[in-house]
Formats: sequence, C-alpha cells, structure tokens
Amino acid sequence: MNTKNSRTILIHVISWLFIFSLPFLNFIFKPEELLSTNKVFLFIPVLFTLFLCGIFYGNLLWVAPKLLNRRFWWLYTLVVLLGFVLYYNYNIGVFRFVVIPQIPLEDRQGPGENEEWRNTFRFVFPLLFYSLTILISNILHLLNEKRKEREISRKIEFQKVEAELSILKLQISPHFLFNTLNNIRWLVRKKSEDSEESIMKLSEVLRYIIYDVDTEKVSIKKEVEHLKNYINLQSLRIQADAEVDFQVDPAAETLHIAPLLFIHFVENAFKYGVDGKNTPEIKMQIEKTANGILFTCKNKILNPGNSLENEGVGIQNVKRRLDLLYPGRHQLEIEEKDGYFKVAMQLEVNEN
Repeated sequence: MNTKNSRTILIHVISWLFIFSLPFLNFIFKPEELLSTNKVFLFIPVLFTLFLCGIFYGNLLWVAPKLLNRRFWWLYTLVVLLGFVLYYNYNIGVFRFVVIPQIPLEDRQGPGENEEWRNTFRFVFPLLFYSLTILISNILHLLNEKRKEREISRKIEFQKVEAELSILKLQISPHFLFNTLNNIRWLVRKKSEDSEESIMKLSEVLRYIIYDVDTEKVSIKKEVEHLKNYINLQSLRIQADAEVDFQVDPAAETLHIAPLLFIHFVENAFKYGVDGKNTPEIKMQIEKTANGILFTCKNKILNPGNSLENEGVGIQNVKRRLDLLYPGRHQLEIEEKDGYFKVAMQLEVNEN
C-alpha cells in the first residue's frame, strides 16, 4: 500500500470517527447527563450513521462507478431513489421498534396537532442527511475519476516519451556504426596492422551500446570509456602528429547521465576535423560544475563544405533528447567561428 492510499484511508477513518462522535459532543460539558440517559437513545444515532456509511461507500465504490461512468442516468436515479426509500423506512422502523418502546406509556403522545409536524420532521431530516451523503459521495467519486484520468494521461505521456527516446537512440546508433565500419574497411584495404585492434575497439563500443544504452542512466566514467574507445578507433587513421586531446575531471566521473549524449559531437569532430592532408586539431573536455557537468568539444574545420546545416537531423535529435531528459536543466551552445566548430553542453545532474 503506497503513501497516498494510506493517507486517503486515514482521512476517511478520522472523518467517520468525527461524524460518529457528533451526537455525544453535548456530553462534554455535561458528563453527568450521560449516566442518566437511556443507553438505547445513545445507540440510535450510531445506527443511523452506520446506515449512511453503507450508503456512502456503496455509492462511491459500486453504484457510481458502474452506472454514472456508463451514463446510465435513469438507472442511477432509480437506484438512488430506492436507496432513500430504504433509508426512510429504516428510520421509521428504528423509531417504531426501538425508540417508542423505550418511552413510558404515559409519556407517549397520541395523534394531535403536532402529528403532521412530527411526520414532516421524520421525512425531511432523513432526506437531508441522505441527499448530503449521496452528494459528498458523488463529489469524491468525480475527484477520484479526475485523478485516475490524470494518472492515465501521465502514463501515456511517459510511454510516448520513452518510445520517442528509443527512436532517437536508434537514429544515433546506426549512424555511428555505419561510419565506424567505413573506417575499418579503410584500414582493411590498406592491410594495416591496426585492423585487428580496430575490430576489438569496435566490439567494445558495440558492447556498450547494446548493454548500457537501454538503461536510463550510466555513470560518466562508463560514458568516458565509450568515448575513449571511439576516439582510439578514429585515431588509428589520422596522422601521428594530430592534436587530439580529451580531458576529464575525475570529480565528474561519479555522476550519472543519460547515455550517448556526447557521441554525436565527438563523431562530428572527427568527421569534419580530419581530411587526411592537414593536421587535425580536436579538443574535448568534461568537467564538474557547481550543479552538474560541462562538456565542451572544439575542432578545427578542415572540410568547409560540410557545414553545420548538413548535420541538422543529428543535432536536432540531440536537442530533442535533451528537452525530454533534462527539461529546463540544460544549455547547449553550438557555433562555427574563426575556422572552428565549438560545442558547449551544460547539464544539471544529481549525485547518483
């Protein structure tokens, strides 16, 4: 039983205990009258309240859900009217067979000028209490239905977000795999001794994607290992004097984030920052901030023809994932300036 259900049950119990105690409140200031009062008369309000309690939960848990929710208005009205007839006759029965026998014969009043008033009293008050019980029960039923609708809407929205995130991940992973296989093919054609090592690196990258991407969050340490494997894989085909620098703040490695948020920008850095003729210059950094982490990636653009516009789909995917995973808790700045492509992604993350 969750906390919300426990709190609801507690509120119901306290409310009914208060209602049951109402007839006895007048004895608080005159406790001596309690001893001289006929115990049967003390028990009468309890009988009435117990009946109303049954009416209340019968309507809340069965009648309203079965009939009101299915728009059986006429049948619901009929059941409510039958319930009142039953309650009215219950009141008459209690007065006739319980209350009146407790009154001495000499104190009983026969038919007279007050008989009409007494009959009205016996009808109006049961109608008032019964109507109030049904009204409160229906209000509570409608509130419960609204709450259930909100919960269903939240679940549907959550499922839609999960499905969308899965699609976005799938759009990232095949693109990465396609580029990596092209790199390996390039090494094999050259009959490079690095071919075997590149296949091992690829297997480690695929193992990460297959077993860790499906989780909601991974440690930055694992994400860094994945990025290093990718960087090492790409470094096999670039010049020995290439400037490829990846700095990681050790304090950030214990934090957890959604997987595959950085790989697209690292991939682009090698795609547009390596041309086989010029010396690549690629710098990446992950550092811990006051409320999360900051990822930066900077590469010298060696293929001017491949501009930011050509990667619109991939960048939009990353932005969409950030909107879904870190709403209001991220900043992403991307710019091309002075021959460099720069990315700065800041995330607010928890410690675990």
